Amino acid sequence: MVVTMRVSLGASFVTAIMLWAATPVVGLWWLAWLAIVPVAWVVVTMAGTRAARLAVPLAYALYLELLLVPALPFGLAEGQWGDAAVPVMVGDSPVLVVALVAIPLFGLLLYALRFGEPWAAELLGPRAALAATVLVPALAWTALDLVRAKIDPGGAWGPLFLSQADAPTVALAALGGPWLLTLVIVAFNYGLATAIARRRPAAVLVPAAAVAALAVGAVAVERAEPDGREIAVAAIQPGYDTAEDETQDVLRYWRDGTYDLAALDLIRDLGGLTREAAADGAELVVWPEAVAFVNLRERRRPRAALDRVAARTGTTIVAPYFDNARSEGAAFAVAPGGGATAPRPKQRPMWFLGEKGGDAPAPQPLRAARASIGTQLGVDVQDPAVARRLADAGAELDTSSTHDWEQLAPQHRALSELEAAATGIPVVRADWRYGSAIYGRDGATLADAGVARDRTVLTARVETGTATPYARFGDWVGWAALACAVAAGLAAAIARRSATRAGGPAFGGREPRRGSRPRPPCPAPPRAGDAPSQPPP
Repeated sequence: MVVTMRVSLGASFVTAIMLWAATPVVGLWWLAWLAIVPVAWVVVTMAGTRAARLAVPLAYALYLELLLVPALPFGLAEGQWGDAAVPVMVGDSPVLVVALVAIPLFGLLLYALRFGEPWAAELLGPRAALAATVLVPALAWTALDLVRAKIDPGGAWGPLFLSQADAPTVALAALGGPWLLTLVIVAFNYGLATAIARRRPAAVLVPAAAVAALAVGAVAVERAEPDGREIAVAAIQPGYDTAEDETQDVLRYWRDGTYDLAALDLIRDLGGLTREAAADGAELVVWPEAVAFVNLRERRRPRAALDRVAARTGTTIVAPYFDNARSEGAAFAVAPGGGATAPRPKQRPMWFLGEKGGDAPAPQPLRAARASIGTQLGVDVQDPAVARRLADAGAELDTSSTHDWEQLAPQHRALSELEAAATGIPVVRADWRYGSAIYGRDGATLADAGVARDRTVLTARVETGTATPYARFGDWVGWAALACAVAAGLAAAIARRSATRAGGPAFGGREPRRGSRPRPPCPAPPRAGDAPSQPPP
């Protein structure tokens, strides 16, 4: 037992490090196709042991720790959108609570669920059990990525599909979304582990053939997409944070009662960068998230200043704002002639930092600069469904305006890049300090500010896109994976309970080895008054 536990712990550490190296933080995307093999091998070869049950949950928890501990510095919430709504802040940051409490509890939950095991495989025949050994963990991992993207505030950290944002395999997302990427990656890993452990080449050849077939289909879909119109776009990156003391030369006002004046300062500064973009030929200019803490559409002086910038530069400006009085974020577009669109609200408000607006209507594109434009604000990109629904509603180009801290920028950049390839829609990403970029409709990088802090203007010509099969048909791969995983998990739990009630070994327990000699029962001790047993002749 000690040996198997050591093997399991070693495999968990190796898998966690390889998964971390495959993320956008390091960029070794190809490692994702091998990273899960160590723990999958433990699950296959040591089925039913505590070591096998521990391997995958421990690896996943360690993987999140490697991503989160260096990525959540103290001071995260200080001076940002609002006061923290959840009492988990230590030094204005949730880092200690997340690292020391949330992730260990999440790992224990995965352990309780037997995450990573091929649930109910032993209920099937030999061939079906082999398929379930490969497919069921892949479905469970896909379901986990889906649930985290939908409801987890930290859903940008650790989704497996994010490792492929800058890889050739990202084209698969156009067929079934990011969920298809997670499904095939885990299936390939478990297939390879099963092929090694059981010497069954079919276990890896079938997933590999499926990946190849899907890749051919993705290329065919990409070539069948109609040509779009070219639009010159720009992303503005001011290079500072509105909560920083060193911005006093730009921001003379930043407190309750002076937000109108602060908006004028910011519009003046961003207006200078917008003139640079216009000089490079930009028609559409995207500003970062929350350039003002007032509703720019309704406040007279800030709105007049914004109209003047658009008119003098001849550009259409996508201007996000945060209405501090209502704690709600939104974006709208201002045309050179002074016309303005209706606001488009933020879809995923950061409720844990005090933002409101959780009942926002379905995302709809706005019409500006000769195109139908979708707007995403802040962490909207963490759920790929936001970009998908915009593309399905007719968006030809997406914008992503963010207010990231340094360590989150690589995750959000990768999400924007992946969503461009998944939806077939180019993305213009504008951040205050880090990681602004412009991505083509196939996910190719057309302009990039890098991850270092910088004040810059990015310009490029993008080709408008049309909705991919994923954008049209939705997250069905993810939801189907969730339904199948739940069914398999319930079947396994029922089988274990039935076996326990029947007095046999629990489902997934260790059976006696084939050919082993059962031990005879121990003789009962003699009772008083019994005749002494006769010695054998």
